[in-house]
Amino acid sequence: MNNKCINLKQKFNRSLYCKIKKCNITFNDCNNCKYKKHNNNKKSTLIKKSPIKGKKHKLTKATSISKNIKMIVWERDDHKCIFCKKYVDWKYANSHYIKRSQNGKGIEENIMTNCDYCHTLFEESEQREKMKEFAKNYLTDKYDYWNEDMLKYKKYEQKK
Repeated sequence: MNNKCINLKQKFNRSLYCKIKKCNITFNDCNNCKYKKHNNNKKSTLIKKSPIKGKKHKLTKATSISKNIKMIVWERDDHKCIFCKKYVDWKYANSHYIKRSQNGKGIEENIMTNCDYCHTLFEESEQREKMKEFAKNYLTDKYDYWNEDMLKYKKYEQKK
């Protein structure tokens, strides 16, 4: 679109809407409008920017799982759910031992590969404690330095 009138708004259904006239209009109607105001910015006013500038909160960064971590965990778990041994895609390396809601970090020592069924059981069932004990043993076998305290994000860590 060549028209950069600041009063023109494009709706989701691709129709044009004039904020001054408060109605749907055609492109030609806008070009011939006496209320036309141009924005001298290079970007069109029809494209709205996201209010989030690309910055993430530190907690969000610390608890999210990067693709790199997912791939490492998936390889470590031999491409299988650690509970039922079902082969799964790399995207299933997404289960936190310490939940995100409890500030569990997105590090490989806190992430496991689980199929959908086992992930749901691990998160929401009465079997959680038994499964958590199994997962703890599994992770301590993989990492001799593993402990639950290292898996939590602490905003104000004590410096020694």
